[in-house]
Amino acid sequence: MAICAIPLGRCRALVLVLFTASRCVSAQSQDDVLPPPPDARQINANATYHLALVVNHADNGVVAAVSRRDGRFYLASADLQRAGIPAEKIPAGEVDPDAVPGMKSEYDSAGQRLLVTVPDNWLPKRDVAMGNGTRRFKAVSGSGALFNYDLYTSHVQQGSTQLSAWHEVRFFNPLGSFNSTGTLGKSYGGEGFNNGYRRYDTWFNGQDDESALSWSVGDIISDALSWSSSVRMGGVSIGRDFSLRPDLVTYPLPAFSGEAAVPSTVDVFINGYRNGSTQLQPGPFTLTNLPYVNGAGEAVLVTTDALGRQISTTLPFYVASDLLRPGMSDYSFSAGALRRNYGLKNFDYGQAAASGSWRYGVNNAWTVESHAEAAESLALGGLGSLVKLGRWGVVNGAWSYSQMRGDSGQQINWGYQYNGSLFTLATQHTRRQRGFGNLALYDVPTRYDSNNLPISTLSRDTSQYSVSLNMGNYGNLGAAWIDVQGFDDSRTRLLNLSWSKSLWGNASLYVAAGRDMEAGGWSTAMTLQVPLGPRDNTALSVENYPESGSIQRVNYSHAMPSDGGFGWDMAWAHQQRNDDYLQGTLSWRNNHVELQGGAYGQSGEYTQWGDMSGALVWMDNKVFAANQINDAFVVVSTEGEPDVTVNYENQPIGETDDDGYMLVSGVTSAYAGLYSIETLNLPADVSIRNTERRVALQRRSGYLLKFPIEHQSVANVILHDSQGKAVPVSSRVQGTSGGDTIVGYDGLAYLEGLQRDNTLTVTAPDGRRCRVALHVERKNSGRLETYGPLICRWQETP
Repeated sequence: MAICAIPLGRCRALVLVLFTASRCVSAQSQDDVLPPPPDARQINANATYHLALVVNHADNGVVAAVSRRDGRFYLASADLQRAGIPAEKIPAGEVDPDAVPGMKSEYDSAGQRLLVTVPDNWLPKRDVAMGNGTRRFKAVSGSGALFNYDLYTSHVQQGSTQLSAWHEVRFFNPLGSFNSTGTLGKSYGGEGFNNGYRRYDTWFNGQDDESALSWSVGDIISDALSWSSSVRMGGVSIGRDFSLRPDLVTYPLPAFSGEAAVPSTVDVFINGYRNGSTQLQPGPFTLTNLPYVNGAGEAVLVTTDALGRQISTTLPFYVASDLLRPGMSDYSFSAGALRRNYGLKNFDYGQAAASGSWRYGVNNAWTVESHAEAAESLALGGLGSLVKLGRWGVVNGAWSYSQMRGDSGQQINWGYQYNGSLFTLATQHTRRQRGFGNLALYDVPTRYDSNNLPISTLSRDTSQYSVSLNMGNYGNLGAAWIDVQGFDDSRTRLLNLSWSKSLWGNASLYVAAGRDMEAGGWSTAMTLQVPLGPRDNTALSVENYPESGSIQRVNYSHAMPSDGGFGWDMAWAHQQRNDDYLQGTLSWRNNHVELQGGAYGQSGEYTQWGDMSGALVWMDNKVFAANQINDAFVVVSTEGEPDVTVNYENQPIGETDDDGYMLVSGVTSAYAGLYSIETLNLPADVSIRNTERRVALQRRSGYLLKFPIEHQSVANVILHDSQGKAVPVSSRVQGTSGGDTIVGYDGLAYLEGLQRDNTLTVTAPDGRRCRVALHVERKNSGRLETYGPLICRWQETP
């Protein structure tokens, strides 16, 4: 095979040239060779990154500048602190995490993170709230007046006839409420003991929700502790009222602590029921704001990490609602003139007096109390304390000392309470000296015995014991012992025993026995209750008493529906030592009034009676009739729209009247109730701003809740172009009033705020425009009228 297809001379020359060129190239490559590319690891060995700091697998959103030098990472101490690591655990300035004892780091190049690991006890302790708590709504009040009434009449066979009319007059506004109660009575054929008018109480009440404070001026009842007494006065009172703040928890709730090594989820079970769940970050934690519980219980905490691993921890606890949370105080103060002959005389007031109490939560297990009373010839002071014994209940104790009209004495109280799921136990003791007195005795003349020693109407020694046992399927067993001794050596000792058990369905059996240790003899009773439906119930009982012998009773009742209607109650009793006893009651109620009537008694001694009760409310220049209103109420207004269904807590409760009003009675003050109206049956030509609101009311007040409903001219319009085709979908229509709407299928558009004569401007999606006139007839029918097809001719686009 020929290597060179050209003449030999020329081929040799070509080989020489190629050889020379290759030598030149070889020489040049040796002199100008490029250096090898640098190693990427050498470049990254000294660099600065912006990495997310992840501490113990928890990303707290901290991004820090991290320098890498010679294979180690350095970052500012402040960035580690921002990620949750305490300052005392790390040096100041630039920090090498791997050089700090107990700390390790790892670079995650794919996730651009620096993973830092520290001991769990380094991380700060976190208080984790279970749930969001109760949202607070500021209580409101309108202005108006209310008149509660209760008219009662009775006639005794072969006896007298009684008529009485109880009333409450109330005026209210945002500043508070003025109230007055009394009774007007008349007797026919009797002694006329209740003839005339009897005023009970007249007072003005105000409140401050922010500080949970309430005050009253007029006829008041002084507040008292469990070891002191209340008295009626005419004067002023001021004190904390935590019922104004349903969002406040006044007593210590259990808080469970632990540690999470990695981000986890914790589920809390209280007494076997799941009560909540929340997320945990690594480190120590304390769960707070646990659901409201009382007494002894058991909590189970189940923590689950990202891999599904679970750890269950069981923790017993005890909650005492009588205690106050640490740092919380409760107080009251009353001053005025002591009220005398209440219910007998209208304006009978005695000497000036004052009374005050104060409580303070020292810590989660200790609450201190104090009480004082004063009058011209009385001085009383006392101290008390409640202490929680871990999960074994609460002990209480109090000491009081008084000087009254030259006599002095002490009172000592102590007790113990335990409330658990299996059993409850309580005991309370009171011991007084002869000379002890208080405001409850101040207007009572002091009596003396034969030795000229004061005899108090209060007892000398009082002891109470009670215990109940939950036996599961075997029912509940209870026992109580009461021992009262007077200064005149009188004594009362009572023993009570009871047992109850749920039977089939909602039926139940109750057995009780009691003994008066001084009089002797046992009193026994056994009752079987059997429901006969959602509102009907029957009860059979057998009783025996030392004085009256045996009694057999049969009772049948039908509960009145909550929204009104009929209810009745009938009873028959066969008495061993007396004639048979009969009783019957018939009731009827609607939204405006409640009527009751009936009869009771024995042969020849029957009493017939009747009762009518309700309320009259004046608000928004209108008078409403309603059932008796003991606390607060709401008047719902649809601004003239009749027959609108009103809901309370998503349950229908009635419809607005011809003027567009409905009164909602029986509202609990301070509770934020949900009020709403149904809109499905409203006319098509109305506009509604909102359909539901939550409102909390001040105590003994009323509020006008408006749901504005506006009537406007509306219509459906069918729009076609000059070729008879529907204008394109999503075309925009603007009316004379300026409102915009969108065209749907088949050229149909819904228009609001129409006038009698309108010019509609239609803009197609491609920018074309047209105008068309629309004339609307004012029919006021509430129906949705449809106009068209209207021809809209497109204008040329510029």
